[in-house]
Amino acid sequence: MQPEDIVRSGPNQYICKEGILKDLDSLLSPFQSPTIITGYKSFQAFSQYIDSIPTDWQIIQHAGYSSQQAVDQISQSCTAADVIIGIGGGIILDTAKAIADKLKMEVILIPTVAGTCAASTPLSVIYSPEGVFERVAYHRRSSYLTLVDPSFLIHAPIDYLKSGIGDTLTKWYEAEAIIRNANDDRSQSLFVQAALNQSVFIRDILLNESIEAVQNSEAGIVTPSFTKTIEAVITLAGTVGGFGGRYGRMSGSHAIHNGLSFIEETHTILHGQKVAYGILVQLALENRIDEIVALLSYYQQLDFPTNLADLNIVDNQTEALQKIAVHAVNPKESLQLMGTYSADEVIAAMNILESLTSMKQV
Repeated sequence: MQPEDIVRSGPNQYICKEGILKDLDSLLSPFQSPTIITGYKSFQAFSQYIDSIPTDWQIIQHAGYSSQQAVDQISQSCTAADVIIGIGGGIILDTAKAIADKLKMEVILIPTVAGTCAASTPLSVIYSPEGVFERVAYHRRSSYLTLVDPSFLIHAPIDYLKSGIGDTLTKWYEAEAIIRNANDDRSQSLFVQAALNQSVFIRDILLNESIEAVQNSEAGIVTPSFTKTIEAVITLAGTVGGFGGRYGRMSGSHAIHNGLSFIEETHTILHGQKVAYGILVQLALENRIDEIVALLSYYQQLDFPTNLADLNIVDNQTEALQKIAVHAVNPKESLQLMGTYSADEVIAAMNILESLTSMKQV
């Protein structure tokens, strides 16, 4: 049985509470030798928020991608640890999870931005050291503990929150497309249907609450809309793939994102922003133009990309479209979970977006 066929419900323990990070030392009482895997900006924000960090905790800061090379290298410095603590965004958390899995030890996950569901999923997205998508690594265990502190996250950069919203909004679009196009009995199983229902719940939270949540974050005020949105992004999103397995994971929009990872100009654009663009391409592939039009106002309010220029692809657009499309239709890519498409069809879908949003053809 493949890992994506196994139901994984989420973190072993989960706490969302204002100020919970200041109790981290007591929550770690079962362990003797924690090692923190973190970034530079993320650790600076974390250390400024909590009162103190025990001097005997090992701290390793990582500035690159969640690559296999980084996992192998950092793991060599963690052999004395009895628990890994990941503190950061999705790349750092994916790196920490992969290290913990390699060393067969528990992992505690602390997101410093509401940018992905990485804090709640037992997998890591593995990139090359240059940032090109390579594979998804499935781990043997979920996190020992995931901590979400709204009072801490309210001060995180707004762009990461918007990115998280985009990455989470796609849960409905991708799961619905996979399940609708599946031709087997398992797609109708109880947990697959629970995943689909959860994705609807998440979609509605975001469409109804996320714009206000962004405004709350800009004002630095924790509100119910903000907390609902970050929990949808960080924790509920993970249950779609956890319950649904292969029927609740990535499909069209992430295949476009992965294709975009081959375009250097897009490397400065956050993951969820590129996934949000991928939603529109996926809808265009299925000729669901009315749904694209219905989303454009929402996209505008959240500054989501809707065309190539928004993705920093200004020069050599024809070449870029070809590169993105060829990767997206790779038989090993997730697009094939919702149907069979050619590179020309993917290019045509992206050109439809150009005509809808920038009033020009590429």
